[in-house]
Amino acid sequence: MKGFKGNLQEKIVFLRLKSGDSDAFAFFYDKYVTRIYRFVLIKVSNKQVAEDLTQDIFLKTWQHLVDKRNVKSFQAFIFRVARNRVIDHYRQSNKQELPLEYVPEIIDMSDNIEKDLDKAIDKDKLLQKIQQLKPTYQEVLLLRYLEDLSIDDIARVIQKDKNNVRVIIHRALNKLKQIADEK
Repeated sequence: MKGFKGNLQEKIVFLRLKSGDSDAFAFFYDKYVTRIYRFVLIKVSNKQVAEDLTQDIFLKTWQHLVDKRNVKSFQAFIFRVARNRVIDHYRQSNKQELPLEYVPEIIDMSDNIEKDLDKAIDKDKLLQKIQQLKPTYQEVLLLRYLEDLSIDDIARVIQKDKNNVRVIIHRALNKLKQIADEK
């Protein structure tokens, strides 16, 4: 019942947000700022850049909503904005994406992935194994198991079909199991 109440509250606040209520945007800012910052920090490996990009992401999101553009899911939308902003950052910097080179202390994703791997691997070893995956696999695992996004939301973020997302996650987990079994 608690999840339903929270979900209903979020839907009501989202309707207020779509009508331009800045207090509603503050609700979503408070709810997502840490998650977006963590997502960006993992991608850029620099705290200052991550802070700047996070603020830029929320500004772009607000501007998009003020322009009365259609948004179906705030969570999927803001993660897509974050993903695109990180890509833009690397394009502007003429750098390649640095996937999961720096992981802040607040991250503990090993519990969720261990269940899928059917293996206990300590956090550092797990992150080393994840770094060996291609960036697409890293991204879907990050969104699914660290940020706890649904398949639908991940599909919106990476702009792929839901079935394609399921296949990518399945392949990523299989590849991660294969890498974990290697010694």
